Amino acid sequence: MIRHARTCCLAAFAAFAGVASEGVEPEDERFASGWRLALADQAPAPERRPNVVLILADDLGYGDVSAYGSRLQTPNIDRIGQGGAVFTQGYVTTPVCSPSRASLLTGRYQQRYGFEYNARQAEDVPDVGLIAGERTIADYLGDAGYATGIVGKWHLGFKEEHYPTNRGFDEFYGHLSGATIFVNVESRGAVSLPSGAARRERYPGDPRTDLVVRGTQAPAPPQRRAGNRILRGSDGTVVREAGYITDVFGDEAVDFIERHRDEPFFLYVPFNAPHSPFQTTQRYYDRFAQVENELQRIYFGMIAALDDAVGRILDALEAQGVADDTLVIFLSDNGCAAYFEGLCSCDLLSGGKLTYYEGGVRVPYLLRWPGRIPEGTRIDEPVSTLDILPTLLAAAEAPLPEDTVLDGRDLGPLVEGHGGWSHERFVWRNYPTVAVRQGAMKLIKPHQDRPGGFLYDLAVDPREQENLAAARPDAVASLEAEIEDWRAITVEPLWSRRPPLAYSVCGIEPIGFEN
Repeated sequence: MIRHARTCCLAAFAAFAGVASEGVEPEDERFASGWRLALADQAPAPERRPNVVLILADDLGYGDVSAYGSRLQTPNIDRIGQGGAVFTQGYVTTPVCSPSRASLLTGRYQQRYGFEYNARQAEDVPDVGLIAGERTIADYLGDAGYATGIVGKWHLGFKEEHYPTNRGFDEFYGHLSGATIFVNVESRGAVSLPSGAARRERYPGDPRTDLVVRGTQAPAPPQRRAGNRILRGSDGTVVREAGYITDVFGDEAVDFIERHRDEPFFLYVPFNAPHSPFQTTQRYYDRFAQVENELQRIYFGMIAALDDAVGRILDALEAQGVADDTLVIFLSDNGCAAYFEGLCSCDLLSGGKLTYYEGGVRVPYLLRWPGRIPEGTRIDEPVSTLDILPTLLAAAEAPLPEDTVLDGRDLGPLVEGHGGWSHERFVWRNYPTVAVRQGAMKLIKPHQDRPGGFLYDLAVDPREQENLAAARPDAVASLEAEIEDWRAITVEPLWSRRPPLAYSVCGIEPIGFEN
């Protein structure tokens, strides 16, 4: 249901599921819904199409954002939801980094084009990435006249054809790999070093110009290697950035906004925080002196740095006078990395990254567009990151593709109150593990081709504590049929996965998941 804080209106809850296999709406309805409908009610017409800032956190749990009742405060991330909408049941398409990003940027289930497993570089598999022909949000908005840029983690391939500036982005600053260290230092542990002259010039007296890094012995190189170096531009110039990389990415995002304030822009900011290795600065470490668990304390510091960077991005939009013309989206690519013992919260949801429990696939999901999304909106209707692309095309009044099936829907009708809608189902798969949700019922199968599994009623058991499979064989069979129907749109994975990792979290029986 949808609740607007100012009006206290309640919209009827609609049954949930994933995306209908037919994808886009009929031709005569394609431009008559969502933001286009909302914009038709506005007078006069807006002078420019909205800017878009899409912020993606890395391994940030649902219980790590205070808008959801978190164990720590994230006031800047919360600003997005306070000024717009908080989605309480926002889902990714997989609980692991790069396939989740692939589906977000293409608006399509990644299994449609073989991106089922994490992109990685290894001797036993070919170099992998987003295949040619799959278009990204940047491709579509670039065609619509937007300046496009990415600042942060790419993780969609390493070859030239995968490179961000060959996939619709005009500008790139970040790393291609799934992870990188947060400061490019010569040794681990506590170190002191100055950041770049450019930041000192830009922020005189800012404590971020002198860093003391606190970190764990997480398995990562002390220096950036070829795959995880910081690169700039279409030619991949290597940047030896000494600053704390979360701060750096925030600064680069601000710079992009300042340079493109006079034209419609799409800025994608996929931070690598708070993904491992767990490293924070003394400044943020000191904020959490009351936290006894060292790993949690560092993790909280990383989230605080991320939240501050989000705040600087929001402040830059205000300073440049474009905040009211900008649709801001905040998401995480999957849940908290619960395979690090003691790291994640079990208070709201169970499970975490790599698992198909809610803690792995339900993520922070917030949208803000002043004047279009009522402040304080709360939406309990389940939605997907697949919905982001069609929502942005509608907001930009750009055409939907005629030759490509999109698996999401425009969120406009939902947030504007022009009528509720629901998906048919949601399916998650890293073969052989698969899961499906339809209505409130969710089935997790450790092996797609074997009967049975774990059945939960999320309406009464969102933490997935009671397995109903034995008591509800009819529901299991119905959901298994949904999985079989969904398989018709999939193709074989284009590369192999690493051996699965099994771990127990929040008292849930361990199941093997992609590592």
